[in-house]
Order: sequence, then C-alpha cells, then structure tokens
Amino acid sequence: MKLIELSAEYNESALMCKRRIAELSRQLSDEPMCEIDRLRLRRRIAILTSMMRDTLAVSRYLENYYR
Repeated sequence: MKLIELSAEYNESALMCKRRIAELSRQLSDEPMCEIDRLRLRRRIAILTSMMRDTLAVSRYLENYYR
C-alpha cells in the first residue's frame, strides 16, 4: 500500500468521525435526557473530535511525506 492510499484511508476515517459527531450533536440538542447522559454524550463528542483531528493530521502528514 502506498502512502497516498493510506492517507486516503485516514481521511475517510476522519470523515466517519465527523459524521458521528454531527449525529451525536443532533441527539444532544433534540432528545430530552438527564444531565448525566448529557455529560456522557458531550464527553463522547469531545473524544471523537480529538480522534478526528489526530486522524486528519496523520492523513495530511502522509499525504505530504515525500514533498
């Protein structure tokens, strides 16, 4: 597998994280829930956001490795 292909896979993973973050954010704003569940959902969103940023950074790094 070439680095550019690996970069594309990382980018796709980041997009999946982004989609899930949007889904959870909608759930947070639309569904009634207790404060503990809200905190848990916010934590999941924060973790996914961090994962998305890291995955995008690796994708960009691999994409530009030989430049």
